[in-house]
Amino acid sequence: MITAMLTMIYKKENEIGYKTAVRRMGIELETLTIAIAVVLSGGDLKKVNLDSP
Repeated sequence: MITAMLTMIYKKENEIGYKTAVRRMGIELETLTIAIAVVLSGGDLKKVNLDSP
């Protein structure tokens, strides 16, 4: 329910459709997660133990 509400707020703030909001949020969350991993590892992602894509 929380995710649905956040998606609806994101959709309204950006004046886009629901599917576009879900897609953009996914991309932004993935980018943020990668950025956090890079910062925590000091630039060496081997220290973070990420799974290979």
